[in-house]
Amino acid sequence: MRVANVIEEGKLGGPQVRMARVAAALGDRAETLIVMPRVNSDPFRKLCEAHGLPYCALPLTRITKEWHPALAYMLFSPWEVLRLAHLFRSDRVDVVHVSGGSWQFKGVIAARLAGIPAVWHLNDTLMPGWVRQLFQLVQPLASGFIFASHRSQDYYGDQIRGERPQAVIPSTVDTLHFDPKLEFPCDRDVPADGPVIGTVANVNPVKGLETLIRAAARLRALGHTPHVVVVGPVFPRQRAYHRRLEDLANELGLDRLHFIGARSDVRPVLKQLDVYICSSVAESSPVSVWEAMAMARPVVSTDVGDVARHVRYGEAGFIVPVGDDEAMAERIGKLLADPLLRTTMGARARQAASAFSPATIADQTLEMYGRTILLAAKTKTELSRKS
Repeated sequence: MRVANVIEEGKLGGPQVRMARVAAALGDRAETLIVMPRVNSDPFRKLCEAHGLPYCALPLTRITKEWHPALAYMLFSPWEVLRLAHLFRSDRVDVVHVSGGSWQFKGVIAARLAGIPAVWHLNDTLMPGWVRQLFQLVQPLASGFIFASHRSQDYYGDQIRGERPQAVIPSTVDTLHFDPKLEFPCDRDVPADGPVIGTVANVNPVKGLETLIRAAARLRALGHTPHVVVVGPVFPRQRAYHRRLEDLANELGLDRLHFIGARSDVRPVLKQLDVYICSSVAESSPVSVWEAMAMARPVVSTDVGDVARHVRYGEAGFIVPVGDDEAMAERIGKLLADPLLRTTMGARARQAASAFSPATIADQTLEMYGRTILLAAKTKTELSRKS
């Protein structure tokens, strides 16, 4: 089976990591070509190379609020769709896997033009209304749907018509690779003089880092002054947001906040954290949370995506309402005050993360490919008979 896995966002994040891990785990069972934009994709290319995966970097524009890139998107998208369709045909692709969410239309349209079934991978739980409307228009072209979480399925379920294959398949993490028993050199940017809480996230408003900062400030009243570490890049269009976060920390007198930038390997940082925090406003199947769980870190997370299904309140960590910094501070404080509780919850978190093994997720993905191809062939045969 030949698969083209397409994404219109080049920056390395959860969807890109998932694409590489699943493609590598599929191995010879499905020969995967990863298709990505040329712009901002250098770390993603390196990840593919590290896994020995073939990839194709094309001049793909992306939807954005900035007027110049938005204009380029409208002007060049038709040509990009045609180029993708030509690539799918020339590479003799059996199924197209469209990653990245509901705003990624080009792969779906190109697959239909090429006469190839497309599986649309939806990992959104919060999208502007106009994106949902566009999705409503394009979704009939998809042959099947993968949802990164049950929440994503609920979010889009009422928009999908017709009997097409569907599956909920979460992101993946290799617990053999993310193993707290492995030895790592300490990350020098992570302070060693006291407890450390932190998160791995591209710095942007969806990650709700204001909630983390406010919760950390509240911890002082509970007798805790942990260092707060944020691991992730600050892209140019998020610099203003980053400055607002720093201003908020200064306003609250939080002097132990550390933005340490991106890491090609987050395991050393995760091992140095006492508590992992997810403060997001919206997620679906956050790979950063699964990685922290695999590293036996107890989790305090907002109630986003399917995190609550796997953390299970009071077992591998705690779940709090989105934006509730007071509840977040209280749960973090409880963990910081009780080393035994941290250890117990961390062990349960690692056990829960075993459900996201690359082999398991690859098997589920391959089964979805097979169902989609089979139904598409059946539909084609029925149409040819009617004609």
